[in-house]
Amino acid sequence: MKSFLKPDEKGQYLWEKDIFGKETKASPASMAELCRQLAFMLDAGVNFESAISAMLRSKNKDRRMKASLQIALESIIGGESLASAFERAGYFTQFMCSMCRIGEMSDNLPSVMSLLADYYEETAKNRESIRSALMYPAIVSAMMLFMIVASVVFILPQYALVFAASDVQLPFLTRALLGLSDLLITRWWIVLPIGILVIFLPSALIKSTQGRDFLEYCQLHLPPVSTVYRQIINLHIIQALSLLLDSHQHLADSVLAVADIIPNRKVSQDLQQVAAGLQEGQSFSRLIDKIPYIDPTIANMAVVGEETGNMAQAFKHASNYSRHKFNQMSMRLNKLVEPVVTLLLGLVLALVMLSIILPTFAMTEFVGF
Repeated sequence: MKSFLKPDEKGQYLWEKDIFGKETKASPASMAELCRQLAFMLDAGVNFESAISAMLRSKNKDRRMKASLQIALESIIGGESLASAFERAGYFTQFMCSMCRIGEMSDNLPSVMSLLADYYEETAKNRESIRSALMYPAIVSAMMLFMIVASVVFILPQYALVFAASDVQLPFLTRALLGLSDLLITRWWIVLPIGILVIFLPSALIKSTQGRDFLEYCQLHLPPVSTVYRQIINLHIIQALSLLLDSHQHLADSVLAVADIIPNRKVSQDLQQVAAGLQEGQSFSRLIDKIPYIDPTIANMAVVGEETGNMAQAFKHASNYSRHKFNQMSMRLNKLVEPVVTLLLGLVLALVMLSIILPTFAMTEFVGF
C-alpha cells in the first residue's frame, strides 16, 4: 500500500496538491532559473542529456524540480525531443513546452531559452510586486480580525454580566453583538463547519463551468478588480507575443499560442478570433482595438508595426510600455490598499468598542440619577 507520507513518482507530496488533487506547476522563478541554465549550456554546445544531467547534480534544485528533470532525462534517453520530455514530466508550463518545440523546429533553441528566461524573470518580478503590495494589508487584516473576534468572544461576555444586573435598555448594536458572541461561544460546532464551507465553497464553485464564467466576467468587468486584472492580462499577452515574434514566428501563430496559455477563457476566445481574422488577411491593430480590455496605446503601437513592417520591434516597445504601466499600478495598489483595509477594519473594531462603551455611559447616567 502506497504511503501518503512519501512523494509520488513525480516527487510531489499529497499536501503539495490543491484540495482537488491537481498538480502544481513550477513557479516563474524556478522556470527562469531552469531556462537560463539551459540557455548557457546549449549555447556552449552541450547536448540535452548532458545539460539535464548536470542540473540534476546541482544541490540548489528543489525536490520537485529534480524529480521532473529525472523524468525528462529518461524520456530524452528514450529518444524523445526536449519539448516532449518536458511535457511528459508534467511540472513545466505548457507555454515553455510549446516554445521548446518552436526552438527545436527552428534550430534556435539556445536563443529561445534565453528569451524564455527573460520572460519568466519578468513574470516572477511582477508576481512578487503584487505579493509585496498585498502582504502588509493581509497581516494588518489578520491582526485586526483577531482583535475583533477576541473582543466579541472574550471581552463582550464579561460586560454582558454587568449589563444583565442593571435595568438599562441596551442599544441595538450591543444586543446584536451579544447575540453574535453567544452564537460563537455556545454554537461553535455549527459556526465552524459553516466557516469552512464559506472558505472552500467558492473554490469548488469556480471549478464548475458557470462558476468559472462568472469569476472571469467579474475579473474583466467588476471594478476595482477589473482595473488590476486587465493590466495583468495586457502585460501577459504583450510579453508573450513579444517573445514569440522575437523567435521569428508568424503573428497569427503567435496569437494562437498566447491564447492557449491565457487562463481566462473569454480572453482566450477573443485571441482565437483575432488569430482567425489575421489568417483572413485582416489588420491586427483593428482586430485588437475591438477588444475592450486591451490598452488603446498597444493598438496604436501595432499600427506603427504594421506600417514599418517590424511587428517584433513594435511589440518590444509595447512590452516596455505595459511593464511601465504595471509598475505604476503596483505602486498605487501598495499605497491604496493599506489605508483602505486599515480604515474598514478600524470601523468594524470601532463598532465593537461602541457596543461596549454606549451601555457603560447609559449605566453611569442611571447610577448618577
